[in-house]
Parts: sequence; structure tokens; C-alpha cells
Amino acid sequence: MNVVLLTLLQGVGSVTLSVVAFSVALTWPALTASIEGMRTERSRLLTYGGLGVALLIAAVPIYLAPGLLLRDELGFALSIPLVATWVIAAAALVVRGLLLTGIARVISYSYAIVACAGLLAGIVSGLYAQHRIADTITPTGGFLLALAAVTGIVLWSNTDSPTTQRA
Repeated sequence: MNVVLLTLLQGVGSVTLSVVAFSVALTWPALTASIEGMRTERSRLLTYGGLGVALLIAAVPIYLAPGLLLRDELGFALSIPLVATWVIAAAALVVRGLLLTGIARVISYSYAIVACAGLLAGIVSGLYAQHRIADTITPTGGFLLALAAVTGIVLWSNTDSPTTQRA
């Protein structure tokens, strides 16, 4: 077996971070009851802010891990379980979004979109690993994903304004 230990550890680290990120994405609404039980508004605000930062940080490995794993030497051996894991997790997030309401639905759908976009960027990056364009696929996809998120928030915020509603 001719495997470099550092490459194997990087793959295991990426998978571990992704599993933790997916678990945060799937279980965060369970924290809201304990946050709402806090006594002061300031502590609730700070805790929700910290939760938002944790959710944002958790989205990073979900997007980046497929590109990292599919471009290493063990990429082909890891591709089928990785793709299956990502599809199952994205489907679980979509089903969870269907069952929830409000912001929990939006965040579940957002994580599903990030997971699918990361998987797509990882597959395309893995296919073009021998070319120079492979290094530009994941950052460009991340930029487009962030731009789409900002556009979605702007459009969502304008849906209740009186100028957009016609009687």
C-alpha cells in the first residue's frame, strides 16, 4: 500500500469537519429552546449571534471538503462514498426544510444548496485536476454562491414592502 500519511490525514480531517458541520446544520434548532430560556435580551442576542457565526463557519467545510477530497491521490477511491454522503445529507436537509417553518426552513434549504454547490464544484474541480482551471473553480463557485445568497436576502426583504404589492 503506497499511501502518504499526510494525504490520508488531510482526507480524514476534511471528512471529520464535514460530519461535524452537517450535524450542526441538522441539530441547531434544538438549541433555540435553551436560548429562549435565557433571562436577558442581551444574552439571547449574543447567543444567537454566536450561533449564527457557528452556522456560517460550519458552512465552509461543507462547501470546501468535496473539492479537497476529490483532487487528492485517493480521490477516485473516495469519490463514490463522498458523493453518496453529500447527496444523502443534502436530501436530509431538504426533507428537514419541508418539515420546518420560518428561519429554520430557510437555513436548512441554505445548507442543502451549499452542500450541492460544494459537491458540484468538487466534482468539476476533480475532473479538471490536471488543468490550471481546477484552481479557479471552487473560489468562483463560492463567490457565486455568496452573491446568490445576498441577492436572495435582498429579494426576500423586498417582498413585504408596499411598493412591490399591487392591489
